Amino acid sequence: MRFFLAVIAIILAMRVYNPNAFAGISYADMFLPERGYKPVEDIWHLKQPKSHSDWNETVSDNQPYKEWCINTFEKGEQIYEAYKEIAFNIDYCAEQPKTDYWQTPVETRQSKHGDCEDSVFLFFSRLSELDIDGDIVWGWVTDENSSMTFAHVWYQLFDKGGRQYIVEGFSKEWNGIIPLEVIGRVEERAPMLMLRHSQVNNVLSELLIDSDSTHTFLEPFDNGQLHWNIYFNNNHIIREIFQKLQFMFWRYREQMNKL
Repeated sequence: MRFFLAVIAIILAMRVYNPNAFAGISYADMFLPERGYKPVEDIWHLKQPKSHSDWNETVSDNQPYKEWCINTFEKGEQIYEAYKEIAFNIDYCAEQPKTDYWQTPVETRQSKHGDCEDSVFLFFSRLSELDIDGDIVWGWVTDENSSMTFAHVWYQLFDKGGRQYIVEGFSKEWNGIIPLEVIGRVEERAPMLMLRHSQVNNVLSELLIDSDSTHTFLEPFDNGQLHWNIYFNNNHIIREIFQKLQFMFWRYREQMNKL
């Protein structure tokens, strides 16, 4: 059983983590050209756009890749469309130093740029009402070649047979849904916090009950309940994540109500 909320102490990763090490450059820029996964031959057409903002109008469907998604994942067609948006329609843009502003999916779609959190939330927003076997993951990535460790946010999917995939955006290629065993040959991913796809909306409903109140969240398990406040009270990083989630999705709800 994969737990909805998992917290792992990663002392070594925190000691070597440098938040400014890769400022201004994305995971896709650094690694996807050599680590990306292409399960089918590229058969698609692209007119060179005049600017990055024109990608949405110039990217055609990759029918073999779409069929691979449909055959591999439950709700594969919707996963294909969500991946297409985060891979081709937005550009990576690092946050300003000493800021960590999480855009809503509406803001990311309008601005056509964002960072790793923004691409994950945009991907999730396309699939939020569907029964998807996946997780939003906060953690650290360690590059085996350089031994550099950096903070990252990613989405992980499980196919019809339970095989695990990592989803990465921004690449402008059909190479960002990668089997874990493939990417694991050259890097190590250490999750700190995982939110199950099926439970994110429930979490957000609790967070948005009253932004000024402190709630005790409970998640049922086979042998009882997990008291979330244990993590809130003892891990400031996780507490900050939930505070930012609360603020971001409060804005997102307001924006969606105006549409």
